[in-house]
Amino acid sequence: MSASGIRVLLAAALSAAACSHAVALDEGLWLVAGSFRNPDYANFQAEAVRKASAAVRRCGLRPFNDFSGKFGFAEGFDVVVVGPYRTRSEADAVLRRLRPCISDAFVKPGRYLGE
Repeated sequence: MSASGIRVLLAAALSAAACSHAVALDEGLWLVAGSFRNPDYANFQAEAVRKASAAVRRCGLRPFNDFSGKFGFAEGFDVVVVGPYRTRSEADAVLRRLRPCISDAFVKPGRYLGE
């Protein structure tokens, strides 16, 4: 096989690995930093989400928010999360870092379903 053929195969393998890795990053253990009632998803809780997101950033973490049902969580909430993490020990380590900013944050398994 030629060098260019090897490069093409290597690029395809790396691309496939990156795609499978991206899917895996949507599933795991999420840190829930805020959960705000929004029963029919009609009234986004913008101020509550903004405050929770700011608290997450104060701890040096990157918040993400969306509807709870998109994570496989109970329906009817706007959530602010951090993650996901693959292992409980990894999630717990970040949770310890987050707790000074959001004392009632917790770990929850889920899979982000996206748009």
